[in-house]
Amino acid sequence: MESQWLFNFLLILQFLILIAVVIWAVRLSRRLTQMKRYHAEVESSQKKHVQVLASGSIGMGRRLVAIEKKLNLAVEKQSEILSKEGGVSYNRAMELLEMGATVDDLVSKCGLIRAEAELISLLKQESRRNSDYH
Repeated sequence: MESQWLFNFLLILQFLILIAVVIWAVRLSRRLTQMKRYHAEVESSQKKHVQVLASGSIGMGRRLVAIEKKLNLAVEKQSEILSKEGGVSYNRAMELLEMGATVDDLVSKCGLIRAEAELISLLKQESRRNSDYH
């Protein structure tokens, strides 16, 4: 009789352990499902962010290419203008700036308009700064 009682007790104990394991497995499965869903949402969100960044980069790249084309055209036109006008006055202005001339000196001695003289002066200053850094 006692062995029957022990057998029944062990059987009930095994059944309770089995129920506990099943409950634990169900909870674990739910948690795993929630984590999968969360990771899928995060991944989707990150993909959207990457797409936005990529499209922004593409747009910015196109704008840069367009600006570069405009800059190249401006440089070509400037070169044409310099060659037509004879860049001698600009070369002379650069030489005078090397000797310490002012913007007013460039206007009077090189026949430049004030805006041109100021631009050449600024370019020369920038050139000096760049050469000082290197």
